[in-house]
This record gives sequence, structure tokens and C-alpha cells, in this order.
Amino acid sequence: MPWQPLHGKVWFLQVKNLQGLPVPLRSSGYLEIAPQQMLWHTTTPVESKLLISTTGVSQWQQQEYVAVAGSEFVGQLMLAVLQQDSDFIQQQFYLTVSPESCTELQPKQAPLNQIFSQLILCGANQLKSLTLLEVNGNSTIISLQTEGQPQ
Repeated sequence: MPWQPLHGKVWFLQVKNLQGLPVPLRSSGYLEIAPQQMLWHTTTPVESKLLISTTGVSQWQQQEYVAVAGSEFVGQLMLAVLQQDSDFIQQQFYLTVSPESCTELQPKQAPLNQIFSQLILCGANQLKSLTLLEVNGNSTIISLQTEGQPQ
């Protein structure tokens, strides 16, 4: 992976295209990335908080974090991608580097290949965007920015 691991506060803009919806869903906020966990704080259009760690994803509900059942692998995946855990990534994906400063990841096995057809990570010196292409036709583009809020 050609990027430095992300840490500290990183702003994001997420655009999710869902089959059957004519307009993409947009959200934004920030990530607080620490060595073993990450806070995913969506501030717009609706405030929500997810605590993501290698043990899974927990959602902030009624003044406490509540574990999301079956989310262990999602937590591992998100941390591995953002923190450049090349061992995890190479174990789970076939990698192809494209000339546009992007790395394409194709899942090798279940459960990832049942959810994602491809992940595309782009950026020259730092990870700037993640594109998640799902098997069901949905897609998500997450743009990352380390300084200031994205527009």
C-alpha cells in the first residue's frame, strides 16, 4: 500500500448510491482514528456515532455504545484499510495497482466476496478516497480529507 496509515481526525464526505433510489444519499462528518479503534461520527444530515474496532462495530444509543451483531469482520476491514494493515489486506484481497494512483482490491473469499465485488482505494501519498462496489449493485464513495471539512 503506497499510503501512510491514517490517524487523528480525518473529515469524510460519503455518497451512497442505492439500487432503486434516483438520488444518492449524502452524509459527512469526521473519523477519529486511534491504533486499535476508530470513531465514525456522522454530523450531516443526521448525527450518529459508530465505534469501530477489531472486535466489531458499536452504535451510540441512549448514552452508550451498543454492539452491532455480526459486525466483527466489518470492523477489522475498515481499520485494516485506513491503517494500512497490509497483512490483513493481502490475506483477504487480490490487489491490482492502476496508473491513476489507485489500488483495486478484489475479495478472495467469504464473507467479503458475498458483500463486495471490489474496493478501490485512491490517492498519491495519502489515501483520499475509497469506493466500495457491492455485489447487489449498490456503491459507496468516501472522500477523505485531513485538514478542514470537505465541501
